[in-house]
Amino acid sequence: MPPRTAKLVMPFAAALLLAACKENPAPDAPKSPASPVGATELRDTIQKPIDKAKGVEGVIQNAHDKQDEQLQKEEGSGAASQP
Repeated sequence: MPPRTAKLVMPFAAALLLAACKENPAPDAPKSPASPVGATELRDTIQKPIDKAKGVEGVIQNAHDKQDEQLQKEEGSGAASQP
């Protein structure tokens, strides 16, 4: 190759190599971010059971407190059966 041709080929080859190194996005990657409506629906779907559990937690705690109170009354009055 004459030196002049080598000067023209080298930048072209470098450009081809750089173009080959360009990262392509994955074919199944989403093209746009999730819509706010979809994100809200997902958040609500996840949050409903959590809210329900928190509501049940209060009911269970109240039942536990009543049971403890009842046991303390029975122990204090000596109403428990003696062996």
